[in-house]
Amino acid sequence: MKVAPCSLLVAVSVLLIALGISLMAQRDTVLPSAGQTASAGEVAEKLLIPPPLRDLGKDYKVRLVYFVPSDREVKPGYQKKAGILMRVVADIYRREMQAHSHKTRGLDFEFDKDGRIKVHLVQAKHPSVFYTGEPFNVDHLLNSQQQEIWETTGYSRNRPTLVFSEAGAVAEARPIPHIYSGLACVSGDIFRDEITASTIEGQIRHFMDATTVEKVAGTEKRPRNKEAQTSNGVLIHELGHIFGMLHDTRDSRNIMMRGYDNLGQMFDAKTAGERPVRFSAAHARMAAVTRFFSESFEKSDTKPPKVHEFKLASPAKAGEKTVKIAINMTDNKGLGPLVVMQRGGGQIDAFVKDLDLQGEIEYSGILTMKAPRPLVAGQPLIYIMNVFDVNGNLSQSVINSSVVGTQLKKDAP
Repeated sequence: MKVAPCSLLVAVSVLLIALGISLMAQRDTVLPSAGQTASAGEVAEKLLIPPPLRDLGKDYKVRLVYFVPSDREVKPGYQKKAGILMRVVADIYRREMQAHSHKTRGLDFEFDKDGRIKVHLVQAKHPSVFYTGEPFNVDHLLNSQQQEIWETTGYSRNRPTLVFSEAGAVAEARPIPHIYSGLACVSGDIFRDEITASTIEGQIRHFMDATTVEKVAGTEKRPRNKEAQTSNGVLIHELGHIFGMLHDTRDSRNIMMRGYDNLGQMFDAKTAGERPVRFSAAHARMAAVTRFFSESFEKSDTKPPKVHEFKLASPAKAGEKTVKIAINMTDNKGLGPLVVMQRGGGQIDAFVKDLDLQGEIEYSGILTMKAPRPLVAGQPLIYIMNVFDVNGNLSQSVINSSVVGTQLKKDAP
């Protein structure tokens, strides 16, 4: 049958419209509830789904451990749920590195032979109280778990370990820079169905679902979206400490503050482009130079920067907001980024300085730190500095001091 030119034009137009709709459906991921089809409202949401994890073949990988004391039960589905959580974690790191123009393939993890993310199940020798101490002691918890984890999984060189622990509710991290490792510990209660879904689509739905659930490792009620966002976001935050990041209170959106409480906004196409949850430029720079993100480093260089001097240039004085610190450091291959955090001075964990030394062999000078509020006489004042070299070796230095002077008395009424 011969088609008239006008009919042919109509047919082509219909075909192009159909093709366009098909491409849009492939680009935007819709998350209908289980067993339901997507409604018009759900289509409009256009939620973003993190891509699957794959083995990147790196020598420096994150190790996952599920630590279960003898008086606790293994939660079903923990391996699959750990993989779901890490898809979110890896996606945020990758996107934030890209946002700050750092070229990296992102985080790598250990994988089983069948291609699934590997989670080491450590069925511990002792009951929970052995690891938590009585009363609770966080250092004892980390030390005792780490020792038994190493006995079970092997020494963690090149393997920072993220531990999901059934021993106690804690979110802590401790870098071990000389072996490119560390221990980050969170509660294993995160594996509850109410908090972590068994599919990535379900997990993103959790970020948007206000149904009331019990908090992780607690009995207090909280909306599921709040609890799922916070618990998944804490994983990103604690790993950040392993990668040299310190707390950063300058912007409420910062992951190294509490920006992760709004993690779900990063998976809503309407808000994700604004980066409502983010790493600061200084912290993205720190992560990018580590061996877990860097794509170019000299593996034979294992010497961290030498910090020859890190001290107050003059006493910190009451009523002032600035403190001067004398610093001198060297590195045989070149210095990289540094960050400094202040504890005390009217605000806990205030980020006060960052530099990128861009491969300088030696740096010496006076750095001016601006406290967020005037200093108070007699107040303990602590400065913590993390500095990398260009090959991902980390050094940390600490100043312990107190503010001098007398506090001005308020006028009597």
